[in-house]
Amino acid sequence: MAFGLDCFVMVAIATFLFNFSLFSSLVTGQETGTATFNPPPYTPSKCFGYEDQGVMIAAASEAIFNDGEACGQFYQVTCLSGTNLGTPMPCLDGSVAVKIVDLCPPGSCRGTIDLSQEAFASIADPASGVINISFQHL
Repeated sequence: MAFGLDCFVMVAIATFLFNFSLFSSLVTGQETGTATFNPPPYTPSKCFGYEDQGVMIAAASEAIFNDGEACGQFYQVTCLSGTNLGTPMPCLDGSVAVKIVDLCPPGSCRGTIDLSQEAFASIADPASGVINISFQHL
């Protein structure tokens, strides 16, 4: 009888840990990728045409853009590290919230998220050009 109870407890603990880790990843929603930046002007954009959306904005790769469903959505972006030896430690403290206003054109898109120059400069040294990031939908 003790073996049956021990087995039940082990299965219950394993199930709890699995569900907790799944729940944690769903709650945090953190993904990783790369970010680049573009200088102004930021219009026209695929989502808002010639309507100015400010400077804390970004263009999303096709995977995030999802046929325009990402338009107007906000993402929190955090610099994790540099991608080149020229600027080995480009990250600044903190993160930035950006609004998706455009599609980063397939074929020429060099990152997961193409930030405005101002948004990029708030989390990393622009001299780095490309950074490793974590990001999540807000």
